[in-house]
Amino acid sequence: MADRTRFLIDQKVPMRDGVNLSVDVVLPKGPGPFPVVLLRNPYESDSQKSLDRGVWWAEHGYAWVSGDCRGRYESEGEFYPYHPDGPDGHDTLNWIAKQSWSDGKIGTAGGSYGGLFQWQLAPLGSPHLKAMAPHVICDDYFSNYHYVGGAFQLGLSLLAAITFNTNTPVPGYGPIFDNGRTLRHLPLIDLDLETIGKKIPYYRDWLQHPTYDEYWKEIDTSLQYSKIDAPVFIRCGWFDAYPDGTFRMWQGMTQHGKTEKARRSQKVLMGPWSHAEPDGTRLGDLDFGPDSYIQIIEEEKRWFDYWLKGIDNGVMDEPPIKIFVMGANEWRYESEWPLARTRFTPYYLHSGGRGNSLAGDGKLSPESPGEEEPDHYDYDPERPVPSIGGNLSTDPGKTAVYWAWSREGEEPIIAGPMDQRVIERRDDVLVYTSDELSEDLEVTGPLEVVLYAASSARDTDFTARLVDVYPEGHSPVMAEGIIRARYRKGFTQAKLLEPGKVEEYRIQLYPTSNVFKAGHRMRVDISSSNFPRFSRNLNTGEDVATGTRMEVAHQTVLHTSQYPSHIVLPIIPD
Repeated sequence: MADRTRFLIDQKVPMRDGVNLSVDVVLPKGPGPFPVVLLRNPYESDSQKSLDRGVWWAEHGYAWVSGDCRGRYESEGEFYPYHPDGPDGHDTLNWIAKQSWSDGKIGTAGGSYGGLFQWQLAPLGSPHLKAMAPHVICDDYFSNYHYVGGAFQLGLSLLAAITFNTNTPVPGYGPIFDNGRTLRHLPLIDLDLETIGKKIPYYRDWLQHPTYDEYWKEIDTSLQYSKIDAPVFIRCGWFDAYPDGTFRMWQGMTQHGKTEKARRSQKVLMGPWSHAEPDGTRLGDLDFGPDSYIQIIEEEKRWFDYWLKGIDNGVMDEPPIKIFVMGANEWRYESEWPLARTRFTPYYLHSGGRGNSLAGDGKLSPESPGEEEPDHYDYDPERPVPSIGGNLSTDPGKTAVYWAWSREGEEPIIAGPMDQRVIERRDDVLVYTSDELSEDLEVTGPLEVVLYAASSARDTDFTARLVDVYPEGHSPVMAEGIIRARYRKGFTQAKLLEPGKVEEYRIQLYPTSNVFKAGHRMRVDISSSNFPRFSRNLNTGEDVATGTRMEVAHQTVLHTSQYPSHIVLPIIPD
C-alpha cells in the first residue's frame, strides 16, 4: 500500500468565519494532479473504514478527501446538524481546487449524513462540483426523517442525536438501547437525559418544532432543485427509510434542475437493501439471489470515471432508473417514476366485523364493499405494537442498535422483510388477506392506503403494512406507513379529532417493487403503533415533546360503499 498511496492526515481547511475544519487526504503516488472524491460526515474521517476506502480510490487514480463536520472530532467550531453544512462544503471545494494535487474536478460521495451534506452544498453553485453521489438520504427532513406521516421517528432521531453528540461508535450503543424500556420514558423531551445524562440541544429543537415551519423549510432540499447544476447518482434500498425521498429527488432534479444538462443527468439505483451498503444477498427473512448483490463503490467509480475522467463507459447510455424487482429477483431498467404503464388499482378491506388478528375474518379484494360491519380494536399506548422489520435506517441485520419492547418481550429491531405473524396474532392488529393468487402479480411504485376510521381519542395514529404471504404462512412485510391523526390535513398545522367522527386518512406507504407469486396472498395490516421506530401516540392530544398522560383509544375502521377503505396498488401488467 505504501508504494501506491500517500497520506495527508488532519489538514486544516479555513472556513469563511475563521473556523478550521479537518480533512484527511489519500493520494495516488505520482505527480498528479488528480480528480477528487470528497466525503464529509460527523462520523470520524480518519477511521480505519474511511482510510481503507480512501486507499481504494487512490489506487484507482483519485485523490480522496474525507472530512469531519464542524465541531466533530478534529474539526473546530460547534456542531449543529444540517444547517452549516452547505457553506462549509462550498468553502472546502474552493480549498481543494487550489491544491497542487487537485485538477479542480471534484465529485462528492457518501451516504446518510454524507449524502445530506452534498445536497446542502449543491445549491450554492460551486464551479468545482462536477458530479454527486448522495446515497440513502431524503430531501425533506421533517416529513421524511423526523416526522414521518407527522409521527415522530423516535428511534432514529434519538440515535442520530446521540451519535452527533458523542464520539461513541454506533455498535457501542448496545448498553444504551438493549433495554427497550429506555425508549418508553416520558416526556420525550427528557429522553436525552435519560439515555446519556445530558441535554442535546438539537434533539430538543426537533421535538419543539412538531410542524413543518421555517425551521424545516430552511434546510428542505425540495425547495432548492432549481439552483442545482450537477449530475446526481443516488443509491437507496426498498427497505431503507428513504426510497420515497429518492424518487422525489430524482423527479425534482429531472423536472427542475438548473440546466438541461443537469435535468438529463440523474440516476437512481434501487435494490433489495436497507440503509447500509449491501454485503450479501440476504435481508431480513429473505434471500434475493446471487444477482441481487452489487458493489456500490464500483457503481460510484463508473459514475466518476465518466464525469471526472471523461471515460466514455456507457453509464449515460443506460436508462436513468435501475430497480431490483423482488419476487422475480431480477434487475430492470426504467425511464420514469411512477412507471407509465402502471395500473393503479384499489384493493378493498372487507370483514364481517371481526378483522382482528390472523384468526379474524378480514379479507382483501378488488371488489368494492357493500354494507359491512366495521372493525374495532383498542390501542393502548402502554402496550404498543412493536417494530418488526420494515423500512428502517439501521444496520441490515448483524447488530440491532435499538430494541422493541412490549409485554410479550423484547426483540431486536432488524430492517427488511421480517415475518409479521408475531404481531398479526394481536387483537389490536386488523389483518386483511387476499385469496390465493392464481398467477404472478407485480406491484411496482408508490403505495397509499385510504382508511376511513373513527377514534374515541383527540389524537391517535394509524399504521398500515403491505405483506407478502407465502404458502406456508410466512408473512414478510414489504412496505409500511403511518399517519398521525392531528396531521391528516397537512403538516403545517395540527388539528385534533372530534371523538367518534369518521375521518379519511391517507397513509403513504414506502414504494416497493415486488412480484407476488402465484400461490401467495397479499395482506394489509392496520393498527395504531409501530414502536419504538415511532413514538407512541398517547391519544390525549398533548404536545409530543412534553406529554405524559396516556389514554386507551377505541378505534373503528369502516369498509362500506360510503366509506370504502382500501389500498391503491401500482400493478404492472405483463
